[in-house]
Amino acid sequence: MKINLTSKDILWSYIGTILSMGANLIMLPLLMYYLDEDMLGLWYVFASVGTLATLFDFGFSVTFARNITYCWSGARALKKEDVALAEEAEPDFALMKRVLATCKRIYGILAGAALFLLLTVGTAYIRYITREIPGYTALIAWAIYAVAAFLNLYYGYYASFLRGVGAVDRANKNTVFARLAQILVTFLLLAMGTGLTGACIAYLTYGTVFRLLGKHHFYRCQGIGKKLAQVHTQPTKQEIRELFRVVWHNAWRDGVISVSNYLCNQASTVICSMYLSLAETGIYSIGVQIASAIATIAGTLYNACQPELQWAYVNGNTEKMRKTMSVIVTTFVYLFILGAAGFTVVGIPMLKLVKPETVVSVPVLMGLYAYQFVLKLRNCYTSYFSCTNRILYVKGFVISAVLCVALSFILIGPMHTGIWGLIAAQIASQAVYNLWKWPVMAHKELELLPVEMLRTGSKEFRNVIRRFLKKGGSV
Repeated sequence: MKINLTSKDILWSYIGTILSMGANLIMLPLLMYYLDEDMLGLWYVFASVGTLATLFDFGFSVTFARNITYCWSGARALKKEDVALAEEAEPDFALMKRVLATCKRIYGILAGAALFLLLTVGTAYIRYITREIPGYTALIAWAIYAVAAFLNLYYGYYASFLRGVGAVDRANKNTVFARLAQILVTFLLLAMGTGLTGACIAYLTYGTVFRLLGKHHFYRCQGIGKKLAQVHTQPTKQEIRELFRVVWHNAWRDGVISVSNYLCNQASTVICSMYLSLAETGIYSIGVQIASAIATIAGTLYNACQPELQWAYVNGNTEKMRKTMSVIVTTFVYLFILGAAGFTVVGIPMLKLVKPETVVSVPVLMGLYAYQFVLKLRNCYTSYFSCTNRILYVKGFVISAVLCVALSFILIGPMHTGIWGLIAAQIASQAVYNLWKWPVMAHKELELLPVEMLRTGSKEFRNVIRRFLKKGGSV
């Protein structure tokens, strides 16, 4: 079944991403106002350690979502490499049912393992860094956060499935409703004096609402639930094992990439907390959150276009792929520059109004801007290869991740370079290889010069804006 990105999909993608990232920025003044420096720093440590739970996904959500798109686009078989091309065929719901059954089995195991480690190893780490904080408040808050991370992992694939069948607007509406629930609960509980525990309960609320909405709407999207029910045969254990072997071929690669991305991004906060105070960690983490939010919002179209890019590849539409990649890269560059400049000029003074003693170093923020730009631009190009079911970049990502962590420890530890050491380690680790390798390779395969990409992307972006005036118009 054909997947075309509509103006409604794009609009809700930006609303969802802006609110998702904006929710963190909206909650930032609340957290800064109601939590002291140590508790604020601890909240960001929770977020970094809790992100480890997402690593237990080990690439399965990305791989399953990709294969759901292939099923929806008419592929009659799933392959370890590449994809069986289709010609405007109807979805194979028997194959889709096998994919779903395999997915549920795997995620039950993964989520359980993640929760066990968070409550054991994770708790030991939290106890260590909070050893000078009296009482059990930090541990109670961490337990709630761990359960929230478990639920996010267990039900997280439904959001990917919605995107996989082209229901991009519905997936983003779920994000909007869940984030609004989190903001409301955060405000109420912090105002009631619940502190860090209240922030963790609000995060649990977000995850629960988002995942349940995803499950509800996936089965009601274009009658998928009814059509799956019409497939009376249940997947056998042998079929599930065979499909697992097909999926695992790229899932472990996507998983290694997820681990590498964590080490290149989130691990810096954990490293920071080991050498600097919680207050200093909070200052660094605020900068990371701001730069990451701007990069994520700028890359919204990159995420929204994935199903369309995959459909174009399955159906051999090379021209569509060129146009889509041009829009992805060009839009990211324009919006990132605009967002970084806008927040520096307007956002920082607004934070100062909320809490005058807030320390936001503009030079440090500029360094974090540079790193997030490099990181997300790299992802724009590697998305092209992942959409063609080729995970060619795994070795490059692993080497960069190891280099990033090693340089971070050396620079912030023995060399005592502080926050700037972390930033330098991150940028250098990507510039060595990933920053240039994948753009060069993608341009060569697509036979698309950078100048042509900029020209085509700018033209297509203007078309997107015009189509917003036409209700439901496709890109």
